[in-house]
Amino acid sequence: MAVAATDRAPRAWLGYALVGASAGFAAFNVIFGRLMIDTGVRPLEVSATRIYGAGLILLVFLVPVLGRLRRGHIAPIVAFGLVGLVVGQGAAFLAFSDSDVAIVLVIIFTAPLFVTLYERIRLGAVLPRHAYIAIVVAVAGVGLAVAGGGVGGITPRGFAFAVASMIAYAVSVVLASRLPGDLPPLARTAASMVVAGIAFCVIVPPWTLPIDLLGATATFPGRLGFALPLWVAVAFSVLVGSVGVFVTWIAGTRIVGAGASSVVGMAEPVLAAAVAWALLAQDLAVLQVIGVLVTVGAITIVELARIRTRRLDAPDAPVEL
Repeated sequence: MAVAATDRAPRAWLGYALVGASAGFAAFNVIFGRLMIDTGVRPLEVSATRIYGAGLILLVFLVPVLGRLRRGHIAPIVAFGLVGLVVGQGAAFLAFSDSDVAIVLVIIFTAPLFVTLYERIRLGAVLPRHAYIAIVVAVAGVGLAVAGGGVGGITPRGFAFAVASMIAYAVSVVLASRLPGDLPPLARTAASMVVAGIAFCVIVPPWTLPIDLLGATATFPGRLGFALPLWVAVAFSVLVGSVGVFVTWIAGTRIVGAGASSVVGMAEPVLAAAVAWALLAQDLAVLQVIGVLVTVGAITIVELARIRTRRLDAPDAPVEL
């Protein structure tokens, strides 16, 4: 028995490291997305580029199982692709374009609270009292993060798109539990990417993407800022910020479980806030920092409680990229 326990421990650490890497990749991806926007790429073009690039790469996981697709698989895959990847991502980058990254993310990451309320009202899940107190604390933390620095941290437009992305994120968590479990996770992800790619062909056709900007110089204006060609930011966004996020998350989740992964993933807003301060010069007031930390901590408490009484299966891949 002692040998088995010893064998499991390193694998657990590896799982948490992979999920932590996924959260870090996602945080940096937001920063690189904002850099692309500041260099002249429109927010929806950023989302479309990531979907097109990641979708093409992930096809390698979908093609071998195409014969296993059934008519019943289509509706949940289409719904997840449109809500989670098109609406969720598109609204998020529209919010990031003119508001502080950390504040937008902390709003988006309140989605688990609404999933919890959905499970309580619709599915009858009952959480311990402290979880409901934590929901109130999390909402108060969001208010502090938004208002604690005065005017300027987030615009009304940014707030509206952040809320829209949060709603899409919450709905996606529900939809993720309905994705076909007989397909491998990366195949399901790739299928959803294909759906999102088809939708973006209407919203931002590939031939309209600003290819001429790829050679432009993009500059991080922060304390640790530096310059790089825009194509490097695009490559990072596709390879690391999209494909890397999914691959590391799914690999880590297979070791530690979806519930533990969802809790570790809550590190993303905090990591993004630190990176935005260092690379984008997005400073938060002390009250805003407190608000971000309080919100993330409270949501983590709610997620831990929800995992123990979960009525919905936690997704085995990150819902919001």
